[in-house]
Amino acid sequence: MKIKTIMAVIANVFVISNAVTANEIQAREVKVQEKNPCKEKTFWQTNFTNGQFNGFYSQMTNSVISNAQHIFANHYFEGSLFNKDLARALDLFQRAHNHGNQESTAKLGLIYRYGLSTNKDYTKAIKYYESIAAKNPEAQFNLGLMHRYGIGTASNHQQAFDYFKQAASNQVVAKNNCEEELAGLAEAQFQLGQMFRYGLGVEKNLDQALLWFKEAANQDLKEAQFNAAQLMMTGIGEHYDYDGAIQYYQRAAEQGLAEAQLNLAREYHYNNLQKDYLKAHHWYTKAAKQGLVEAEFNLGLMEHYGHGVYPNYQKALLHYQKAVKINQPEAFLNIAHIHFYGMGKAKDYLEAYQYYQTASNYNLSQANYHLGLMNEKGLGTSVDLETAKDYYQRSADQGNEDAKIALESLPMKEPEDFDYLAMH
Repeated sequence: MKIKTIMAVIANVFVISNAVTANEIQAREVKVQEKNPCKEKTFWQTNFTNGQFNGFYSQMTNSVISNAQHIFANHYFEGSLFNKDLARALDLFQRAHNHGNQESTAKLGLIYRYGLSTNKDYTKAIKYYESIAAKNPEAQFNLGLMHRYGIGTASNHQQAFDYFKQAASNQVVAKNNCEEELAGLAEAQFQLGQMFRYGLGVEKNLDQALLWFKEAANQDLKEAQFNAAQLMMTGIGEHYDYDGAIQYYQRAAEQGLAEAQLNLAREYHYNNLQKDYLKAHHWYTKAAKQGLVEAEFNLGLMEHYGHGVYPNYQKALLHYQKAVKINQPEAFLNIAHIHFYGMGKAKDYLEAYQYYQTASNYNLSQANYHLGLMNEKGLGTSVDLETAKDYYQRSADQGNEDAKIALESLPMKEPEDFDYLAMH
């Protein structure tokens, strides 16, 4: 029986040792201060000092126990080694917290904030986070979010700013019997950038915003890369850097940020110095697959006019039809053109007239001109010279030269009492 017990203990210790090793592989690279070398040891270092067996229970301090509980809790929480069991994870995190494990305390804050395996309890979440906020970047960051957005507490941008600033800076923290110097949290750096950009809890300062966006961007946070690119593209102070902005858009786009994919595509589509229709079509397609309807409209344009692809009016029509879902005015106009001129399909004046009417509601000159033409010629509607004149006039007032010519040549409508006058 004793042999079985000892073997079970050995197995558990091996599992803990392997789990720690796996976590270390996935953790971010950190610098350990030389004056405080990591005290964490392997199974053999712990139990076989100078080659002599020390006994399995000689190292079972509160710290060792809480670390083991935290490791097991994480495996239950993530379902990485054991079957996912959030209730059991919660119990083990609580036990580790009671033994002083700050990582478990942070996890408890997360669990109660989002209601994982238990009811949401913002008060408990804040309590757990505040208890370790002095030296725990994760707790500092989450407290910043809760104060910024008023989650479980009154919104307080100044307090949020202070927490984000702590979490964004390099810190020496205790972790697994070690003191580690961790880089500032990229997410906190991004939030600092946002607060400087929009003047939340601090005076608006775009230079500082860009600085913090770059810090987070260099840790590959795609949202920070996108925001840094925006500021660099528009030119903040002396920080205009078009090539640098393109690189940040590229990096964010490659990480799947749809807005970065769209902005990168626009540059390749419309900027004469950067024009590359094939790349534009590639990134529009990526953005469209993520639901950005503006990308659908631009894909319609590229299919319509053969930019980067062979002209395909049917594909263009499909893209435009998706774009009208967000009431893109030019999408209505271009659909009308396809129906009116019979591009890749039979002419359909009735459909064209309806789409031109919708586009006219957005005061598009070409829509007004074509409605004038259709009312003059009786295309998709009955002949109505007064209505034609009205639409031509609206288009001419917008500077449309064709509409001005059409007004001059428009036949005069006969007065309704012409026949009566002729008979008397």
